[in-house]
Amino acid sequence: MYSFINQIRNYVWLKSLAYIIFGLLFLFEPHETLNIFIIILAVFFAVFGIINLISGWWQRSHDDITSYSLTMGVSQLIIALIIWIFAKPLLAFLPFIVGLTLVIMGISKTVDGIQQHREYVNVSPFPNSLYGILLVLVGIMLMFNPFGTVLVVLQFFGATLVVISILDIVMAWRWSR
Repeated sequence: MYSFINQIRNYVWLKSLAYIIFGLLFLFEPHETLNIFIIILAVFFAVFGIINLISGWWQRSHDDITSYSLTMGVSQLIIALIIWIFAKPLLAFLPFIVGLTLVIMGISKTVDGIQQHREYVNVSPFPNSLYGILLVLVGIMLMFNPFGTVLVVLQFFGATLVVISILDIVMAWRWSR
């Protein structure tokens, strides 16, 4: 039983070390880390696409039962190309869509607050109006600085990884005592 717990503790230390490294990279160099992550993801799909193409051609040349290897290989190479070319524009476009949605929700919430005040005299429209205005402001920030927002989210993600890793290390240390 002790060896099993020891193996789990070693795994936690290794995982926590990897999380700390990735977390610090995302925290202090989010732009470069994002570029590296996009390249690694594209290379991953490209490598498996090439492996599937080779497997499909080998099956055809040996008159084996053909599988979907050729189709999968071509699809994976296309996905790799799409990731490599379009990942950053798609990431920059996503916060714009979220920002536009928040602006619409904020305007709706503000109008609801004003209409609610007309319906119920003793209910203040201030909380709904304030909430609506805050949603509009956050939405505008997301719409006009989308890539900067993505970098801030990546930094937050990196900080979260570091904190989770430190908590995991503390828990592993407590288990070992």
